[in-house]
Amino acid sequence: MRLKGFDYRRPFFYMVTLKRLPGLADFSRISAAAEPPRDSQGRPCPQVANAITRAFERTIRHFHEQWWGLWPVDCFAIMPDHIHLLIRLRDTGDQLPLGKYVYHLMKALATEYWRQTGLPPQNAGLAAPVPSGASPPPVFERQWHDWIVKKHGQLAAFRRYIAENPARSWLRRRNARFFGTVRTVPFCGREWFAYGNAALLDLPVLVAVRGHRSTQPGSPEWEDLVGACSRLGPGGAGVGTFMSPLEKACGNAIAKAGGKWIVLSPEGFPVRWHPPREQERFCAAGRMLYLSLYEASGRRLSKSELHHRCHEMGDIVVSTLGDPPMEREHMA
Repeated sequence: MRLKGFDYRRPFFYMVTLKRLPGLADFSRISAAAEPPRDSQGRPCPQVANAITRAFERTIRHFHEQWWGLWPVDCFAIMPDHIHLLIRLRDTGDQLPLGKYVYHLMKALATEYWRQTGLPPQNAGLAAPVPSGASPPPVFERQWHDWIVKKHGQLAAFRRYIAENPARSWLRRRNARFFGTVRTVPFCGREWFAYGNAALLDLPVLVAVRGHRSTQPGSPEWEDLVGACSRLGPGGAGVGTFMSPLEKACGNAIAKAGGKWIVLSPEGFPVRWHPPREQERFCAAGRMLYLSLYEASGRRLSKSELHHRCHEMGDIVVSTLGDPPMEREHMA
C-alpha cells in the first residue's frame, strides 16, 4: 500500500518487498542444518542459493544500468517466497516514481524466473526464453510493500533487517518452541515479561497503537491511525493493547498488510500460559510478541485495574516511540 499524497519521485531510500505468487518454485532455500554455514565475518548464512537465486542476483545488481534515475541496489535478500530490496532514487530532476521502477524490476525478474524454470503449460505458446519486450507471466503478487527511509538512523536498521532476514528465518524454524516460553526482555527503559518473538523489538519501525474507545469509525483520528497501521508490512510492528474498537481495527489492518504485533497485556503470564488459539498461531510464526509489566497474580482484576495498567503501559510506549503517526503529516 502506497502512502497517500506522498511524491514517490523524491530521492529517498525505499525498502521494497515483493511477494511470490502461490504455487511457484522457491527463489532460494533456508538450510535445515543444525549449524548453518557462516560468512567471512562469522555470521550465520543459512540461505542456500539455486539457479533462480543467482539469476535474480544478477538482474538486481545490474538493474540500475538501464535507468538514469536509480543508484545501484547493493542491499537485498532473496528469500524462498519474497524479496527485500533497498532502492534509492537519484536526484536527477527527471526520475520516475518508485512504482515505475518496481514494475520494470518485477518484469525483469519474472523473465529470469521463467528462463530458469520453463514457461507453464498455459503459456506454452510463448517461446522460451521470453522474447525481449514481451510480458512474461507474473511471478509476484500485484500489491507490493514499501517503507520510505527518511528518519535519522533508519537506514542502518533497514540494512541490518534485510541482511539478517535469512538468519531470522532459520532461527524461527529451528526454535519455534522458543516463541512459546515466558522470559524477561528490556524495552522502553523497563523490564517486561515476554511471550513470543522478542526479536520484534529490533524491527526498524515500531508504531505506537493507541486509540480512545470513544473514537468513531470514519473520523480523522480513526482514518489516520488505521491508515498508518495498514502500511505496517515487513519490517514493522504495531505496539499497543489492541483493546478499543479503533485498536482492534488497527490490528486487522496490520494483519492484512503482513505486519507484526507487540501486544501489551495488563495481566501477567502464569506457568503454561497460552494466548488464544489464533494469536498462538501468530506467535509460533514469529509475528507476535506479548509484553506485560506485571507478574501473574492468580486473581481476577477489576475493570479499573485493567484500565489503569493499560494506560500505564501505553504512556510508557508513547513516551518512547512518540504519538501514533498522522497520515496528514506526510502529505507532499
